[in-house]
Amino acid sequence: MSKELVHYRQLERRLWMTRWRRAGQGSAEEDGILDEMENIWLNLTEDERALLRLEGPRCWPTDSLSLPPDLAEALPASAPTQWAYEGFRSAAEAILSEDAA
Repeated sequence: MSKELVHYRQLERRLWMTRWRRAGQGSAEEDGILDEMENIWLNLTEDERALLRLEGPRCWPTDSLSLPPDLAEALPASAPTQWAYEGFRSAAEAILSEDAA
């Protein structure tokens, strides 16, 4: 997922929250978010645009009980950080050493 698509997803959530807080009433904040979304849209790949078109709008709360788009899916997946086994070559060696103590 490109950083532009991640940013677009974050803007979707901000727009949803803005619309929800204002009960669907327009605002300068909403206009600014939409302008930023439009600028990001121009930088998305054609595949990313196609994906967004298939999903349809995700930033239109239909009632006060609806949930915003999930921000977790907008975040890039990061590789897990390897734990440093101070003084040991592996987790197994550290565990065996602790068991022996």
